[in-house]
Amino acid sequence: MRNKGFTLIELLVVIAIIAILAAMLFPVYAQAKKAAKKASDLSNIKQLSLAAVMYIADNDDVFVANGEGMVPSNAQNWWTMQPWTGQTDFYGNLYGAGAGGDPPNQAPLGFMDPAVVQNWGRETHPYVKSIDLFVSPGAANDSDPKFAPVNDSRAGKTSYMFNGCVSRMSQTAISKPSDLVIFSTRATTVKEAIVSPRRNFFTDGAMHANDADISWAGFNFNKGANYGIADGHARFIRRKALKFKQLGYWEWVFMDSRGQWVDPATNPTMDSDPDLGLNYWGTWGSCDPSRVP
Repeated sequence: MRNKGFTLIELLVVIAIIAILAAMLFPVYAQAKKAAKKASDLSNIKQLSLAAVMYIADNDDVFVANGEGMVPSNAQNWWTMQPWTGQTDFYGNLYGAGAGGDPPNQAPLGFMDPAVVQNWGRETHPYVKSIDLFVSPGAANDSDPKFAPVNDSRAGKTSYMFNGCVSRMSQTAISKPSDLVIFSTRATTVKEAIVSPRRNFFTDGAMHANDADISWAGFNFNKGANYGIADGHARFIRRKALKFKQLGYWEWVFMDSRGQWVDPATNPTMDSDPDLGLNYWGTWGSCDPSRVP
């Protein structure tokens, strides 16, 4: 009897064909996985936007506040009005909404910790219910222990940021609610509920805000990200296409990257680029969503 089987050449040909097919299909699978994460992220940020709208309905038409009460009577210009990092500000005062700060364990439960300042995360959580919806599938945990989320089901953690220019503002006062961004996606998941842009205190009552051009926001998917809008919907926007006026800047904005004032209606917000190590967080201007033309 004669034994039948594959020759070595036939096996090599089959292996080569499989390798070629795998090389063709793996990128397709990777794209499909990225698309699924993008869709899940869009759903999350839409839920957060709807939660903000529901919060408004229960609180006299006013958006969630973010620590304005922390500003003391002796505050000076550029005093922080919004929770940001949990570290010390320019005047040596502790502030923040869930980050490590000094000491590092001042907020073991992140933005849900009873000890932290009022913040958008804790205020909207009752309308979202699940902490998981605060986390983007496209954002890994932050590597800095001051900000990295803790392994506790009660702890706050999020990959999103609230627009500080909208804090404690009436929804009906916003001139373009269908275009105003209230939620953005950041690069990593942290235990702090931060705001960006970040409004500051001024003795003359000016509504200036900086942190409008940062390298760790808006680049999650193909140089863009999903954004939550003031009327409750969400959509994808490429970071270079996002306008300053969509963040609430109505007058001239000073861009650190260009060293000049620009018109918020005609310039994109982002000159920062994480791939090039460029970060122009100091970009600032007058931020008042009620005055955007």
